[in-house]
Amino acid sequence: MPNPSNDRMENRALKLLVYTDGSAASTKALRFAAQLTLKLKAELTVITTRSGTHAAEQPPPFGRDIDLSDRQSLTPGLLVLTSALDFLSAEGLFEPQKSIQFRELPNGYIFFCNTLAGRRVPFHVSFGHLVESLNREIGKHHYDLLVIAPPQRAGLRKLALGDISRKLVLELHTSVLITRGGDSNSRFLVCADGSAAAKRQFPLLKQLLPAIVPPVELVCVLNSDSTETAVQAADSCIQKAAHWLTACGKPYKETRLEGDRPAETISAAAGDDAVIFLGASLRHDVYRRILGSLAIQVLARAKSSVLVVKALPEDDKEIFGDPNSC
Repeated sequence: MPNPSNDRMENRALKLLVYTDGSAASTKALRFAAQLTLKLKAELTVITTRSGTHAAEQPPPFGRDIDLSDRQSLTPGLLVLTSALDFLSAEGLFEPQKSIQFRELPNGYIFFCNTLAGRRVPFHVSFGHLVESLNREIGKHHYDLLVIAPPQRAGLRKLALGDISRKLVLELHTSVLITRGGDSNSRFLVCADGSAAAKRQFPLLKQLLPAIVPPVELVCVLNSDSTETAVQAADSCIQKAAHWLTACGKPYKETRLEGDRPAETISAAAGDDAVIFLGASLRHDVYRRILGSLAIQVLARAKSSVLVVKALPEDDKEIFGDPNSC
């Protein structure tokens, strides 16, 4: 049976949600989102979150133009968004804006700007917990991909503050792109081992292909203990994906790696300037939380950007059977 959610995704523009907290790391997420928006004519929303409620802050003036030269009087969340607007304008998405107009929402504030291509982009301050706020917006507007640059924590800092990347992979209600090294112009390593998780990648990859510049790298990791069934599944997946990419007119490379620790092997192959493409695990939630899926293990190690696809898997015939589906 066809996957109706994937059919809907194919028949409309990609919907991107990019998160910024005003940090230097957030500029990586904003730049990547701007590249995808320009290359794919995607729909974009920019969001930041604030703890507590907006009742605790002095609201901005609503319903009239606010001169951006006088922005220092704005609330912290709106300052983050106006800085994001400046950055995206420098990336070629908008004309420099002189003024904006705010509206109030039940859970925050919003303003809109039109891109040079005439697309309307919302800039939204949402009050509440990060993942809950993001999932609320994803539920309302059905975003296909969140682009975000959470801090990569280690040791005591990770224990004390938590691993945001892991939490997003486990709890977010859509696919997520964790931006580190690498952007849309970098190498794309697609983990094609033939597993059910790997099959989750291809509907979203199909939409991203026009934005990918270098040849797509089809990667699998095997070791001396890999069963014949696992080897055959990986070979079959790579062969079918290669045929599909050829039909789509997209160059590719095949890379078969060896290693007892797939996450470390993949991370090392990616280096610090690539995008690692992975499907979310279908294992039981308790297993994922205790031992970690391949995606979570890669996130803990990779210096490159990591895109974890959380769409439903498709049947091979639906993914690879029709060259006109590219």
